[in-house]
Amino acid sequence: MIVYGDHKRSESAQQLQEATIELAQNLGRMSRGIKRHVALVELFVSVSELVRGLADAEFKARGVDTNSPSRQRGARLLVELAAEVAESWRSGFAVCGGIDPRLLQMLAALDCEAEILTGSAEGYAHYALYPESYLGAAQESGLDANTCVIGIRGIGLGLAAMVAAALGAPAPISLRPVGHPFRRHVEADPRLIAVWRNEPSARFAVVDEGPGLSGSSIHAVVTWLRELGIETGRIHLFPSHSGEPGAEASQDIRETWMRCRKHVAMTFERTFPESSRIPTLRDWVAEAVGRPEVRLTEISGGAWRTFHYAGEKLWPPSARGTERRKFLASAGQDRWHVKFVGLGETGPRKTRVAKMLHQAGLGPQVVGLCHGFLVERWTDGTTMDQLPLPRQRLVAELTRYLAWRATYLRTREPGASLPALGQMAVHNVSEALGENQAAGLRTWLSKQAPAHVPERVEIDGRLHPWEFLVGSDGTLVKTDAVDHCRGHDLIGCQPIEWDIAGACAEYGLSQSEAATLIGGMRDHVDAGLIGYFEPCYLAFQLGLWSMAAQSESGAEKARLAKMANRYKAGLTRFLAETEA
Repeated sequence: MIVYGDHKRSESAQQLQEATIELAQNLGRMSRGIKRHVALVELFVSVSELVRGLADAEFKARGVDTNSPSRQRGARLLVELAAEVAESWRSGFAVCGGIDPRLLQMLAALDCEAEILTGSAEGYAHYALYPESYLGAAQESGLDANTCVIGIRGIGLGLAAMVAAALGAPAPISLRPVGHPFRRHVEADPRLIAVWRNEPSARFAVVDEGPGLSGSSIHAVVTWLRELGIETGRIHLFPSHSGEPGAEASQDIRETWMRCRKHVAMTFERTFPESSRIPTLRDWVAEAVGRPEVRLTEISGGAWRTFHYAGEKLWPPSARGTERRKFLASAGQDRWHVKFVGLGETGPRKTRVAKMLHQAGLGPQVVGLCHGFLVERWTDGTTMDQLPLPRQRLVAELTRYLAWRATYLRTREPGASLPALGQMAVHNVSEALGENQAAGLRTWLSKQAPAHVPERVEIDGRLHPWEFLVGSDGTLVKTDAVDHCRGHDLIGCQPIEWDIAGACAEYGLSQSEAATLIGGMRDHVDAGLIGYFEPCYLAFQLGLWSMAAQSESGAEKARLAKMANRYKAGLTRFLAETEA
């Protein structure tokens, strides 16, 4: 099934350079504490993205990875910044003031004339992966300065700088594995590791956030090293989790994974442990809400359902493997929802949207942003799957919500193109219903594709009834409303017609109800585009819940499979109607 995607956008490297210089200068006006540390990590993440983009642009021009002078300058800058982050982290955020002025000079000296592709790193944006975690992994690895550190671009380059800084090793080199996602390979100049190859005591550290579905990126780098004569015993892996490569991993990849030594990046709890002098998430939240006695209860991985449902039999499905980290914070009778929304620019951007939603009466009150975690007032209420609204009010509430998003959340952020959505739909239908049905859908889509695609918005993407809470006073609040257009999936930002198609599918809106919804939008809505999106939406949801079911067992697997079958049945009906 096709579910995941990667949305890149073209930006001016010079503009990004200017923005990072401004971030660096702002640090000089900040006092010690968590806020300065957050700003420092944001600077590190932003510079990592800039240096990665410049390296990728050079790779595209040359067709091979090299250790050019510009690459070396960027890598040295990242290691120096990583050392600043390490000093702040180890001190318990006690460092104040600006960074070393020399780093500003190094940043300004980067050659930034090119246009580069940028995009949020998955670990920083979705999975509560903190660069500080790699400092701890490196410190416990037993490696020393005689280590060739290799970062896998994208996020791996910055993480490799963290490892190098912790080890006192030279600035890392970086590689961009290319080719089929499940069978990647490396195109690189062997001279990248020339100084290390014939030094028997030297070790090689391969750094990335994986492994993912296949683990092929890490495997590609290990294979390249082996081909250059590096024994497996000298190769050390720095992954972000202790699990094995996913379902798409070949036997060769699995053997590589088993044979290499691994130093897993610390979990969030070990990176900011309660037993150390480093302030923890509880401390960050306590400062934000002004309650020193605050307690945290983790509600990730579907555990949030215990607070909204009387029993497990009533639970909706949860794609637990892709849920963001979240906690319930409490102090006395007061409660707050604490959810990971992203490091770097991602977190502040989502926080702004969350504040706008609250001001419009559509979302919970925002308290603050704590190093990647959004803190909101806990919303008491009954999920709409347990307390359905009368149909007329349901349509009115959906109209109000979607009209607001279409008006106030317009964006130039990328999302999947119509052809890409169509290809996803055809592929997923082929897997679920067979090639004959897929061929029929392919033909239908080819005749329906609109000539013009309206302006994109930050869509909601998840309009399932359990995503809405009905308060005791009857007010409706949309939960989880800032993430899905920036998720690790194919869809991204789309015209509001995507959400309208989703509302029609989730609530079985009749033609008259759909017409009422469309008529209540403030701007023109393309009914033809809604029609095009309908099978695409169903096929995406089918893939999403099917893949989630593959990694589960027991009652959760049954819930997920039931959800997938619902969309499969919807596609079957849709295709039957197109043939009639």
